[in-house]
Amino acid sequence: MALTSKCKIKESDRFPCPINISLTPLLTVLLIFGVTFSSMDAQVRLQDPSEKETPFTDQLWYGGNVNLGFQGSNLYNVFFFGLSPMVGYKVNEDFSVGPRVEIFYTYYKAYVWSENRNLSAHPISFSYGVFARHKLFRQVFAHAEFHRERATFPLRNQFGDFFSDNGKLATGTLNFDNLLIGLGYFSRWSKWGSEISLLYNLLDDDQTLALPITIRVGINYNF
Repeated sequence: MALTSKCKIKESDRFPCPINISLTPLLTVLLIFGVTFSSMDAQVRLQDPSEKETPFTDQLWYGGNVNLGFQGSNLYNVFFFGLSPMVGYKVNEDFSVGPRVEIFYTYYKAYVWSENRNLSAHPISFSYGVFARHKLFRQVFAHAEFHRERATFPLRNQFGDFFSDNGKLATGTLNFDNLLIGLGYFSRWSKWGSEISLLYNLLDDDQTLALPITIRVGINYNF
């Protein structure tokens, strides 16, 4: 906006000389502002209420599984029971990702030839990792999971014989990775629900006695 004056202003003048204002730049600025404001106002008025940003906490769901497994033969038996909390973030209505941890108790009972008797061990193991889950149908979902596991298991020699350690079954600890894939079924009442899933470990380790198939039963909230 340009301001111009063709006379001098004296201190005794009650009213100074009129100032000539160039209106072209002013009108341009007002026009731009008006168009911008109109565009913003139109976007606000045309915005779909369903497109409002969802709070982060509303995009989270929570779950917990109970893991059961067993294996047996003439020389040994294995049973394990685990609890595993998990938290999922909803990328969209059907797909979610999140962390999962697990702690489980294992009961081993095996015949030790050197002792000529059965011995047992009761170690605690744990794992941690991430998962992805996608709802395929109304109540069916696909589940994929990668986790790092620290497992304790009985020690065996090259012939498959077990060892003893102070009257108990000798055990060792191993860290290894698991990659689980499978399907699950869930039902819901209000925001609470239950689920069951059948998973297969693609990275099954022959050094452990655990089965590559895992059955999980649990509950979830806001899934």
